[in-house]
Amino acid sequence: MLILKEFIGQGAVRECYRHPQNKNKCVKILKNSNDLKILKRELEIFLAVKNDLGKFILNYDDKLVMTNKGFGLVCELLTDDDGTLSKPVYHYFNNGKVYAELQRQFYYFIYQLIEHNLYFYDFNLDNFIIQKQNQSLNLKYIDLKSFENNKSWTFLKLEKIISPLAEAIMKRRLKKLLKLLGIPQ
Repeated sequence: MLILKEFIGQGAVRECYRHPQNKNKCVKILKNSNDLKILKRELEIFLAVKNDLGKFILNYDDKLVMTNKGFGLVCELLTDDDGTLSKPVYHYFNNGKVYAELQRQFYYFIYQLIEHNLYFYDFNLDNFIIQKQNQSLNLKYIDLKSFENNKSWTFLKLEKIISPLAEAIMKRRLKKLLKLLGIPQ
């Protein structure tokens, strides 16, 4: 059993701790649930999208681990060359626009999503981390749980069976993201 002590951060559903035995990894645990389906689904999503989005997503271990806080999902910890935790994308704004070096990566990330019919829906700025490695900035998307999970208010959830609808919803959200980042569309 892993004893988690060093809290790193949290989202709406999970908390993240530094792995106690490997400083290059972290452990994601559920905040308010023991529903392992959530963590298992995220691991399945990683396996499904890693070939198409590999450079943009975290690497995951292939199984859940037991911790003092319940089951956890082990993944890569994003740190910069200086050893500090990598920062969210909004730390890389200049006059209301994301750095030009990152614009190309955002375009390619979006291209990969559309080209491979990978429908993600949560493009919150906190879900994009920029890793500074070897004098370059690398875009990482850290929230796989929104894959094919629109959290729509609609009763029928038609986007789950009608791909053009799923793509339209995702593109609309991506346009909002680009506008927020100051990236031309």
